[in-house]
Amino acid sequence: MNRDVNLYNQGKSALALLVSRYRHGSYRIIRDPEGVVSLWAIEGYERQPFSASFADRGRISGNIEEMSPEFVRAFVEYVRKTGVRVA
Repeated sequence: MNRDVNLYNQGKSALALLVSRYRHGSYRIIRDPEGVVSLWAIEGYERQPFSASFADRGRISGNIEEMSPEFVRAFVEYVRKTGVRVA
């Protein structure tokens, strides 16, 4: 599989920014069929350390490096639109 290392590094940086912003809670980052990314908090985990899982086209993973380049691009753009700078 041909991977864009820079893109995946941007994805990891975007995730790190979310960790610094939210610090606690469990979240699912979902890309819908139209390509729109949204962040959903999972109830009951508000006091737990930050954790995230990713969902795209029926696939769920706890590792952003396992997600498609299209998902990572959309995720980085989502974080940018929230006003957080992504390196």
